[in-house]
This record gives sequence, C-alpha cells and structure tokens, in this order.
Amino acid sequence: MKYWNEARIRRVRERKQRKERRAAERAFLVSERTRSYTPGDTKKNAALMLDALGLPMRRRMIARLRREGAMSLSKLARPFRMQLPLALAHVRRLERAGIILTHKQGRVRVCVYKKGALKELANFLKSKQSRFD
Repeated sequence: MKYWNEARIRRVRERKQRKERRAAERAFLVSERTRSYTPGDTKKNAALMLDALGLPMRRRMIARLRREGAMSLSKLARPFRMQLPLALAHVRRLERAGIILTHKQGRVRVCVYKKGALKELANFLKSKQSRFD
C-alpha cells in the first residue's frame, strides 16, 4: 500500500510539471515551425520573405551582404547606426525567412547571404503572375 507522504507528493507534482513543460515546448516548436523557412513549402516561404523584405533597412542589409560578402553582425550594422540588439532582431527576421544564414565564431556572429532564396521567391511570383495574365 502506498502512502501519501511529502516525498511522494513532491514527486507527483514534479512529474506533472515536467509533463506540462514538455507540452509547452512542443507547442512552441510547432508554432516556431510555422514562422520559419521550410524547404519545399514555397507559399509559406514566399510570405515570410515578403514580410522580411517589407522594411527598407532589411533590404539595404541584404544588398550589402550580396555586394560585400559574409561579414560580422557589428560590421553589417555599422553604416545604419543602429545598436546591436536591433540589428540582431533584423538579422533574425531575415534568417527566419531563409534569406540569410548566420553562425557564431566565438563571440562574433557572421551573416552570409543565401543565393537561392530570392530565386525561389521570384519563381513563386512568376507562377502567380502567369495566373493573372
């Protein structure tokens, strides 16, 4: 026969909290998947890219990456005179849309333009245009 002592009550409570935490993490991952680039899902990817390209600042950041190649986040943000947290928010939005890639080398976050991303967007828009012609 099991007794409801303090240790058992604590274990049951902790088990329930772990289960709720795992469910919340799964829900977060599912919602994150809907808001980030997915290879093969061109409709969703095009919507993400168009949303990311809505601000002129981000378009200029992409143009600079295309022109000058890979660079650190601080070097990318310098001509725009913005603080690093704001620049990081813009870069994350572009990365989630699949337009750029980033990776960390020590304390430095390096941003790289992804060449095929805008081609995918252009192909999607061409397919939409042919429907309306």
